Amino acid sequence: MREKILFVYNPNAGTKKIQEKLNEVVNLLTQGERELIISPTKQRKDAQNAVMEYVREGRCEKIVVSGGDGTLHEVINGMMQCERRVPIVYIPAGSTNDFGYSLNISKDILEAVQLANEGIPFDCDIAQFNDQYFVYTAAFGLFTDVSYATPQGMKNIFGHAAYVLNGASSLAKIKRFRMAVSYDGLYVEDNFIYGMVVSSESIGGFRGITGPDVKLNDGEYELFLVRDCKAYEIPELVNDILRGKFDNKNIIYERVKEVDFSSPSPVAWTLDGEFGGEFTTAHITVHKKAVTFMTPRNLVSLVEGDML
Repeated sequence: MREKILFVYNPNAGTKKIQEKLNEVVNLLTQGERELIISPTKQRKDAQNAVMEYVREGRCEKIVVSGGDGTLHEVINGMMQCERRVPIVYIPAGSTNDFGYSLNISKDILEAVQLANEGIPFDCDIAQFNDQYFVYTAAFGLFTDVSYATPQGMKNIFGHAAYVLNGASSLAKIKRFRMAVSYDGLYVEDNFIYGMVVSSESIGGFRGITGPDVKLNDGEYELFLVRDCKAYEIPELVNDILRGKFDNKNIIYERVKEVDFSSPSPVAWTLDGEFGGEFTTAHITVHKKAVTFMTPRNLVSLVEGDML
């Protein structure tokens, strides 16, 4: 029987590199006994809806997705709403591609496509945020609006620098959020300027700021909270974060399987770099090894236990 592959891609992701390589990608994906279903996205939730349609009805055995983290986010939300699951080949093509870095996937589109032929399956954790799902991060506070507030044209031209430049302008208007946070039997209530629940080696293009020994399949995400602090404390705080040093008195860092947030007024959250909505309460739980990605054979440091 011919293998059926659903190819979902965002033609506007990043610098539109996927459009330049589209014919070559299609040729690689149609080699051998395969049937390719091509589904370009035109608006929000196109990727999610395509996955739900084809996976639920058993009309594909594998999904290839090309785009930024937002496109992958939609694919995962579609997959997690299906009883049936199929492997995913991720071709990073966005401006930052944090999750692609964590999976050690090549930035070269044609090399990444070869994972459909040569990759090995890796069962990856996925987290649930209320009734939505996210792959690698849910966050609120400082800078979290940068990725979805930065115009796509600016992202395409300047790449990661656009996020940094756009974010720098918000330093003068830092918001404080009163938040009660409970996790693994512990409770803290304070004013925070930033918070995230994350499972990734990279956030916003910055490497190593999510803590040591990050694993993508151990059933835990990293909880990272930054307390409100004095202006003169911020330089030291930023320096500690960039160095992955979490003994600063204004930082809370824990590994969690489940966490609850509550606040007196709605707080805007980003999920995988996209606007996720405003909430007074948020319940996050980790689904261990929920989705299978095809990954390079040199993926070693991000797995629980020994490499297969």
